[in-house]
Amino acid sequence: MHTIRNAIAGATLALAATLAAASTTLAGNLGDPGNAALVGSDLGAPDFTDDNAIADNVALYTFTVTIPGTVDILSTGFAAGGVDPYFTLFAGGDGSATVDASNYGQAFSTGGDFDWSGTLASGTYQIALGSFANMSFAENQGEGTLADGFIYFGEPGSLGDGSYSLTLTTPVPEPSGAWLMAVGLAALATRSLRTRRAS
Repeated sequence: MHTIRNAIAGATLALAATLAAASTTLAGNLGDPGNAALVGSDLGAPDFTDDNAIADNVALYTFTVTIPGTVDILSTGFAAGGVDPYFTLFAGGDGSATVDASNYGQAFSTGGDFDWSGTLASGTYQIALGSFANMSFAENQGEGTLADGFIYFGEPGSLGDGSYSLTLTTPVPEPSGAWLMAVGLAALATRSLRTRRAS
């Protein structure tokens, strides 16, 4: 009986191991003309004229969730002297993307780095990161899309040295070998159980 339980437990663990997480670092500087992720608040070209203009720049990143699950976004740049970040998550891969989440509550209370976590469906998403409090018009008005741009309220005093850093963690499927191992262990447990019952 213990052998069967062990085999079933092994199969369950192997099946659970078929889901893993992949982490990506998104880092740059709102004042760097070489940063290809930057757009202006109107989603046009970023502006580097002075700190006021730089505070209105937004770093925009697209990512895909291949299997539904928990997504984590951790900001670590502020602690290192960088931007006091304002983060918005958009569902969709183009200008018609809609606001899914933001760090509004945290940004307007404690400020600084944030740790956002949520369950997302499969699909394409975009992260917009700017300085406090350059939120999107869509979030500010309670309707609209990414294409409406941002409100130009980035605060130069929240820029720090202009740098930002996020760690994005998404669920990913493991290679099929782990799945096959789980199926094999489950089959072995079933066979063992049938053999014992027959004798």
